[in-house]
Amino acid sequence: MSRSNTLTILAAIVAIVACGAFVIFGMIKLAGVEMSLHGWIALGLGTAVSLVLGGVLSTVLVISRRRGFDEAAHDAGTLSRSNQ
Repeated sequence: MSRSNTLTILAAIVAIVACGAFVIFGMIKLAGVEMSLHGWIALGLGTAVSLVLGGVLSTVLVISRRRGFDEAAHDAGTLSRSNQ
């Protein structure tokens, strides 16, 4: 395994451990806190809207790339650089 792969795996492990520690710390500190029904509804709607928005934007990106809409912008950028 190369050095960059080893560092990437090490960074991923550190990130996972940090996330786990954050979750455990949060569960200990917020032991007696409860969320109301309105909070759960807001959490669910926010999650759903974020997932739908991400899916729509990803779909638009793929469609734009497949139909060649990105090529015109790329060509315009290379033309303006070659004129300088």
